[in-house]
Parts: sequence; structure tokens; C-alpha cells
Amino acid sequence: MRHTFHQVLHWNSKRNTIGQVTIANYTHDFSIPASLDGPGQGTNPDELLLSSAAGCYIMTLGAMFERSNIEDAHIELKSELLVEVDAGTYKVSELHHYPTISYVNLEKRKLIERLVHKADERCMISNALKGNVKITIHPTFKEVAREDSIL
Repeated sequence: MRHTFHQVLHWNSKRNTIGQVTIANYTHDFSIPASLDGPGQGTNPDELLLSSAAGCYIMTLGAMFERSNIEDAHIELKSELLVEVDAGTYKVSELHHYPTISYVNLEKRKLIERLVHKADERCMISNALKGNVKITIHPTFKEVAREDSIL
């Protein structure tokens, strides 16, 4: 089975313009980030890559929790993308995910810990980046009482 995804981009011939990207009927501005001497309006390819990697990771983890009958856990994810510049060449070097897992069922702690790392192995975006980008998972686990649960 093959899945195909599409997008449409509009850009003029100048470096510091503001383009538009349309994905799934949503149009967003994008430009070179201000930190790279661009206009910094809308999103940018670096943020889109980070969003893709983080979104894929958290959805994969959620699906793995569901298949493992982990119904009493909440996932919050912060992620960071590092870009290095060497002789004018920009390269994504590292991706760090910082998932915080709040859970109620202490018996499932070991399974939750295993799945947090397994999700990176199963995420299609992580697999596309591997070999070029160092990906690291830095989890935090919080046991919460059922009455304090935000789940």
C-alpha cells in the first residue's frame, strides 16, 4: 500500500520574500527565519520539519499506547531542532524530543518507558531522518493520583 501527500508552494524569485504553503486546504505564510537574516514571517522549513518530526512521534506514541491498552496516560511533548552552519552550509544536526508522560497505572510504568523509546523507531519521519540527524528522546515520567489526573 502506498500513501501520497501533496502540497502547493508559492514563492517569488527573491531570497527575503514571504511565500505561501498550502497543505490539506490550509494556507500558511513561510519565510526564512529572522535568526537567519530573513523576514521571519509565518513558519519556515526548519519549524515545519520539527513539527513533522514531533507530530509523527507523538501520534506514533499515542497509537502504541492505545494498542497496549494504556488509557490513563497523558503525553506532553516539547521538541528542539539544532541547525549547524559550516562555511555557509546549513545542516540539521540534532533533534531532541522531551516527552512528559503523566500516568495513573503504576503497573504499566515499565511498558510506558519502553514505548516512549520504541515510538521513535516506528515513526516514519524519524526513520527518514536517521543517518543524517541525531535523534534523542529525553523522557520525564510523572505518576499522578486518579483524582489529580488531567487525563
